[in-house]
Amino acid sequence: MKLYIWSLILITALLAGGFSKTMAQGNVSSCTCEGLKPFFDYLIASQRLFIQPEDGILVSSILEDARNAGYTISYTQCQVLSRNVNGQFYAKIKSVASATKYQAVIGGCTVSLSSVNASAITFNNLQSNACGTTGTVSYRTKTNSTLVANLQVDSCLNCRAEDVGAVYSCYSPVTERSVNPYLYGLSGNWRPYRSYAYYGDRKEKNPKTDLSLNTAGTIEGYKSYWKFENGKLTGMAETSADTAVWVWNSELTLVNRKGLELENHDPLGRYNAGLYGYDDALPVAAAQNARYREIAFEGFEDYGFKITPCDGPCLVPKSFDFSFYKNHLDTTQQHTGLFSLRVDAGANAGITSPVGGMTEYGFGLTFNKAGVSCGETIPGLSSVKTDAAALLPSFSPIAGKTIVISAWVKEAVECKGGAYTDNQFAIVVKQLNDSSTIIAQPQGAIIEGWQRYEEVIAVPDDAVSVAIVMKATGGHAAYFDDIRIHPYNANMKSYVYNPYDLRLMAELDENNYATFYEYDDDGTLIRLKKETERGIKTITETRSALLKENSDQ
Repeated sequence: MKLYIWSLILITALLAGGFSKTMAQGNVSSCTCEGLKPFFDYLIASQRLFIQPEDGILVSSILEDARNAGYTISYTQCQVLSRNVNGQFYAKIKSVASATKYQAVIGGCTVSLSSVNASAITFNNLQSNACGTTGTVSYRTKTNSTLVANLQVDSCLNCRAEDVGAVYSCYSPVTERSVNPYLYGLSGNWRPYRSYAYYGDRKEKNPKTDLSLNTAGTIEGYKSYWKFENGKLTGMAETSADTAVWVWNSELTLVNRKGLELENHDPLGRYNAGLYGYDDALPVAAAQNARYREIAFEGFEDYGFKITPCDGPCLVPKSFDFSFYKNHLDTTQQHTGLFSLRVDAGANAGITSPVGGMTEYGFGLTFNKAGVSCGETIPGLSSVKTDAAALLPSFSPIAGKTIVISAWVKEAVECKGGAYTDNQFAIVVKQLNDSSTIIAQPQGAIIEGWQRYEEVIAVPDDAVSVAIVMKATGGHAAYFDDIRIHPYNANMKSYVYNPYDLRLMAELDENNYATFYEYDDDGTLIRLKKETERGIKTITETRSALLKENSDQ
């Protein structure tokens, strides 16, 4: 009888020159193609290129207007937009019909449209071309196919904790400069790579045989994973016959910038993934049978959670980011935690995520050599480069798979029926030549004023993006909270913490129903409540006190 009787964890250094699967920070895909191109397409079509500083127009309001006009802008994929979503947008020149160059300010960044041949270009007559493989955005006139202008990011501002008032160049130290792979955790960190288990027989196979407790229980024909060869300690080779007894059961594939595990998988290709929030300090979601890029959770709790003065302008964007709705977060109504997203009457809010294919993680480092002058010219290292594959992937469902989207909704009106009718939770799936909109339906009764919405979506093979649009269609506001997305065959739990003391406030189960944790003023857990289809039930309640000494004795 085969027994699972010995385990081993293989520790390896994830070096970029060899096996490299560590990831850090947030992903940046084609910023110009998916973000700035549709952003400026909308501005040109709506003749809003020449917004002035005194107009006080925010980037977030333009993104919302563009989405309402039918433009799909993946702003989370573009750091120029995501880092400056709450910043102001305005043109650096007054309104003119034509010029050789146009410049605009997007928060802390400057972006320009420049003529390719020094000739004046008529801005409202521009038509963008399809993006090439290099990500360059070029423009022609609406009546001519000749290239006349290019779009580019000129510069960005940065903030540093030691001198908040100063201006610096804003860049990604991992992908946009020569990177020190040891400084940013791309190399040199020893982490668990695979865990192995030993499958083998014990010498004692007959249960009726008398055993000696001192000697019994040894493994028959035990084969060690580690071997000394030529004075070196080496592990078992992948092609070794010993893999029949040493079988790996888990492999690490992703870690975040703080070294916390985000994703692993087993030999059958089944993935487990987790999401972290509150500056990557606490787990906010965990899923089985799902990859990191396939899951999303938003409870709207940690947008005000900062630990340094520089977190605002230089914050790494979230994988699933509602930053430009920070001013719409509400503390008067919440399903769990302290906040929910308020959508006013007649308004809407939403987010768009790209759809990707089945890709494997991994990155490499390029070492560029150059002559170094030190009395004499000798060979040296000029730079070390990597690309966006070294960064964490953002939320992007996989084409051809089925996903589940759920959320909790409340309307600012007295509940008198079995379901709310003056809100809309829509999912827009954009394909290459088409798009479809699915309206999520309420599931179950209204519980303490909140109702759960859930919808199963089959993502087409040719899907380009998936968007969530939340609307208040009646004459009053609607509140949205605890939005979750995961594959249909996955199992997901999520967690909500108090952003001020980081105590666990709620745990949402596989069906997005909450278990609430309540504390006294000393921080002691006193009450546990469970949300069910029949309402919220108290599970346990405790009281405790310190024994007081009798001063009369």
